[in-house]
Amino acid sequence: MDDVVGEVQDVGSVEAWRGAVTGALLPFHVEYSAPERFRGSIGRRRLGAASMIAMSSRPHRAERAAEHIDDAPADYLLSLQLAGTAQFRQDGRLARVGPGDMVFYDSARPVEIVSGEGYRSLCFRFPADGLGAHRQAEALTATTLGAAHGIAPAVAGLLTGLHQSLERPGARPDAALAAARHATELARTLFDDELARRGLLAAPDPHEELRGRIDRHIDEHLADPGLSPRAVAAAMFISPRHLHALLAEDGRTVAGTIRERRLGRCLADLADPAEVRTPVSAIALRWGFTNATRFGQLVKAATGRTPVAYRRTMLDGTA
Repeated sequence: MDDVVGEVQDVGSVEAWRGAVTGALLPFHVEYSAPERFRGSIGRRRLGAASMIAMSSRPHRAERAAEHIDDAPADYLLSLQLAGTAQFRQDGRLARVGPGDMVFYDSARPVEIVSGEGYRSLCFRFPADGLGAHRQAEALTATTLGAAHGIAPAVAGLLTGLHQSLERPGARPDAALAAARHATELARTLFDDELARRGLLAAPDPHEELRGRIDRHIDEHLADPGLSPRAVAAAMFISPRHLHALLAEDGRTVAGTIRERRLGRCLADLADPAEVRTPVSAIALRWGFTNATRFGQLVKAATGRTPVAYRRTMLDGTA
């Protein structure tokens, strides 16, 4: 139970908001033109090494300057805009986000956030080493991750479902921690996809470049039941032995990568309120799982729950 801890604060002044944001998120300097009329609410759920922060507030400006940054290990923050608008400025870039959009920023560098009227957001915070330094995530800071592109909807659905499940009585810590781990993995995939789409992958070594192509091929063909190490090798015009060696350099197996990415998509759909009417079996088939028994075993191994129980836990907060 100690790994899933929550707290919510409603505040009525800029000074109180500054303290609440520092405690739940990061130290910021906060400005508001009419401090006496400021209102905001912030709730934080710690999920092991990660955390989920839900915020709503009147328009304001928050600046995290060099003076606010210490020597603690860097965390990454992926913010999902639920309502209203906001602007994020970091590393010389400016991102404007609206409902459904996401934006990423780094706790280790200065950042400015300007929220609009009706601002509501979910922020998923996780250790920077969850993505791996070689992922060049710094190239995506203060960059709008559009609501309809790539796997952004899957990430947004998982974060929304996780937040809703944590807000209900009886939320299961084991399921929440599993969802947080998969959210980190999906964030890694999202960043890879965005880096490739924007042409920001800076001169990787040949093996790293090929691994990126392999991962993209796997992600694009997860729904194909015939996706296998041999099929991936054939698509890459390399031998199965070379394929296995390439992923082994990254500490992975081909079959394990396919399985984990399929499972991550399934868990995201099971936690997504928009998929509540989709049968569990249909979700499994959607992402290439043809054996219902095996699918159930994998979900239980990852979450401690059957697929149906995991969905119920995430969407209803019941066991």
